[in-house]
Amino acid sequence: MSGSERNTPTAPAQSQTVYWVIAVLLAVIATALWTRPGGKLLPSAFAQNQPRAGARGVFAFTGPLDRDKYGLFMLDVDQGTIWCYGFDTVNGVRKLRLLAGRSWIYDRYLQDFNCAEPNFREIQSLVSQQREQSLAPSRTTATHPPQRSPAVDGQPED
Repeated sequence: MSGSERNTPTAPAQSQTVYWVIAVLLAVIATALWTRPGGKLLPSAFAQNQPRAGARGVFAFTGPLDRDKYGLFMLDVDQGTIWCYGFDTVNGVRKLRLLAGRSWIYDRYLQDFNCAEPNFREIQSLVSQQREQSLAPSRTTATHPPQRSPAVDGQPED
């Protein structure tokens, strides 16, 4: 027998041992991550909590103002206002400038303002027409009950 044939049975046993060591180390790491010292099981992230629906406060987000120009929009839910900032270049210096601001408190009471066609009155009319069309078959059945067949009732016809 040659020397290479004697070493082949032990090589798979050694590689299997390496796999077991790796598996045990991964299990230890996973257990350490699962139960962090000084905290409960799987504590929540240390980042800021996400706002819930109906959240209050001031929110900030960016958005386009022009083709290559972006602005910072601020939204105050408590006060019912929105405003926007943009950068302007004045004498070679970029400065933050308030571009627009308004309250939307009373906007919800408007029924029709600066709107494209169809306006709310046309939509209201279309909805009424569709409702009447969908109720029309049920009205005819309610006003004209189905005729009874004498054979079904078991009574002779008068």
